[in-house]
Amino acid sequence: MEKLVLQTIKKRQLLEPGDKVLVAVSGGPDSLCLLHLLHKLAPALQISLHIAHINHGLRPEAAAEAAAVKKMALQMQLPITVRRLDVKRIQRQQQLSVEAAAREGRYRILLRVARQIGAARIATGHHRDDRVETLLLRLLSGSGLDGLKGIPSKRPLAPGIEVIRPLYDVSRRQVESYCRRNHLQPLYDPSNKQPVYLRNRVRLHLLPFLEREFGPQIRRTLARTMDLLAADSSLITAWTKQAYAAAAETAENGQLVLKLDVLLALAVPLQTRIIRRALWQAGAKRITYQHIQQVLAVARSKSPAARCFVPGKIIVQREYNRLLVGYSEAEHFSGQQRVRVRLPGRTYLPWSKEWLEAEIIPRSRLTSLQAGPNAAYCAADALEQELYVRTRQPGDKVRLLGSPGSRKVKKILIDKKIPQHKRDRLSIVTNGEDIMWLGGIEIAHAYRVTPDTKQVLHLQIKSG
Repeated sequence: MEKLVLQTIKKRQLLEPGDKVLVAVSGGPDSLCLLHLLHKLAPALQISLHIAHINHGLRPEAAAEAAAVKKMALQMQLPITVRRLDVKRIQRQQQLSVEAAAREGRYRILLRVARQIGAARIATGHHRDDRVETLLLRLLSGSGLDGLKGIPSKRPLAPGIEVIRPLYDVSRRQVESYCRRNHLQPLYDPSNKQPVYLRNRVRLHLLPFLEREFGPQIRRTLARTMDLLAADSSLITAWTKQAYAAAAETAENGQLVLKLDVLLALAVPLQTRIIRRALWQAGAKRITYQHIQQVLAVARSKSPAARCFVPGKIIVQREYNRLLVGYSEAEHFSGQQRVRVRLPGRTYLPWSKEWLEAEIIPRSRLTSLQAGPNAAYCAADALEQELYVRTRQPGDKVRLLGSPGSRKVKKILIDKKIPQHKRDRLSIVTNGEDIMWLGGIEIAHAYRVTPDTKQVLHLQIKSG
């Protein structure tokens, strides 16, 4: 087992000497096996470990699981960070399933902790059987090549931070056998046995059926298929980047623009990939096959002003020989909007016809924390993977710099005698879902720059 994991780490270049690794440990067999193995291999790999445990608060066993992981950290003499995740809040705010909301919040917390402790790698316990299950799930849902290649052995989560999967080539049976041999006592999630979840039906019914009908080697065969698909996908992704560079440009108002003469001259698979990339860059999430087809229909339409809407408040509209992706103009303002902040770079704010400039600078470069009008300095050490700028939402609350507690944004704006039309077009910068800055007013107290701050986010709103 140790030899196989070492081969995976070397072959797939998952770790380097000197790496600090944040190990995500739930208390289940996969993560306990991962932690035990990495702890055993750490001297040879010349790495240091830090445990992260996230309490999702969804099951009665959550507190016992957190206590068990803390106990193991104490036995191994490893540092540990425990965080609680409000899954239902994320589910409600982003309209996600419980599973998707848990995953979204989990990686958000892991990224924050990794930044706080200076870890360049986040290790998770995904193994070969997880990959095979994912392949079958995506095959059943009608995924394309990028979906069928399955879970990667590593992926960037943010600049300088990667998620790695050292158990990538290890089977579930090997994991369970390792736990028994080393007298580990994993905690089992009873929901993993409930057939209400599609993944569980694949694990409990479909895969055993395939093994009975086609032999026990089927899991290994499917894993090898995913490796082949991943190699093909990386080549096509490189072609897509080249084609996207030729087809895409940025308009004066900050929108993404696709040149239709270039786009429609490409092979259809490249067209769909370019459209998916453009939608993602504009801020769309959970992009489906149907969304791509809607955009393709607009691109091929004979109407010079055809348009469609994509979830995420994204407008795609044709303007003669161009395809505009994003918020076309301020007249499309419909009360609430949100766009991803380009960091570093300029982000167009369609509700106010202004620009937000953002960059991260070392704290040592600052001689003063007075940022000037319509500008702010925020601590950047605990930023999320994505920053957003948006208009205000009902119920927004924030504790401003120096304030004794949180207040409703609506009340803050009223007290400052800001006119209604300006309130509706106020730009609010958020770190994930947390408010960082009320544009032109004040930063949140939680993001103040302190003597311990190492990186500073400089924000400035400009017109024209």
